[in-house]
Amino acid sequence: MRLRTRQIVTVGLLGGLTVALGLAPVGGFIPVPTPAGSATTMHLPTILAGVLEGPLAGAMVGFIFGAFSFWRAQLSPNPVVKLMFSDPLVAFLPRILIGVVAAYTFRLSKGRWTQPLLVLAVAVVIGHSALVGLEGVQAVAVHPGLPEAAAVVAAVLAGAGAFLVVRRAGGAPMVAALAGTLTNTVGVLGLIVWRGYLPGKAAVAVGVLHGLPEILVAMVLVGAVYRAVEHFMGQGRGPEVKAS
Repeated sequence: MRLRTRQIVTVGLLGGLTVALGLAPVGGFIPVPTPAGSATTMHLPTILAGVLEGPLAGAMVGFIFGAFSFWRAQLSPNPVVKLMFSDPLVAFLPRILIGVVAAYTFRLSKGRWTQPLLVLAVAVVIGHSALVGLEGVQAVAVHPGLPEAAAVVAAVLAGAGAFLVVRRAGGAPMVAALAGTLTNTVGVLGLIVWRGYLPGKAAVAVGVLHGLPEILVAMVLVGAVYRAVEHFMGQGRGPEVKAS
């Protein structure tokens, strides 16, 4: 395994940013009244590491993210959060995979199908979230067709918005952000259910509440940061050195 100088520097910077986000009063973990206890933006440096420097760098920053989650769980006053994220499998594995999935998705998303893929993915995610969210609303008893109609409207609006954003920003880093965020959300919640810490319905509710905002924030920020980095740093690569 070899790491270039730029990759080592990027891992250090983004790993440090991960820790800084986690320690900030309102940063990497945003408190919310759900079983998970918080929504996160701490996965964004991991996605960026994978997009900018490849799967190995993404996995390394993801490991730092997982280590911070594990450490934070030991200090949590919430016994459910402490139990879930004290499990190394839950704390580490999905976080490491974020950067790996983001890196390979980025490489595969540079082709001609990037734009329609992203538009379709955003439309499906938002439409499905609208459907699931409204199925439990009391007004559905009066208007049984409300969830389906709202889901279609939300999907159309989301698709139109994604089309405009992608035309301006370029789609590959945004598709990678979408894939990386889904890896984090689905990976963590899937393992939590598999390990028996939460029932499936509670995990789905957490995913709906957290997943959509995290996906949208990730796509916008990762796309913007990627363009800025590529503009100022170009495509230059430093000499290779062996990773210790």
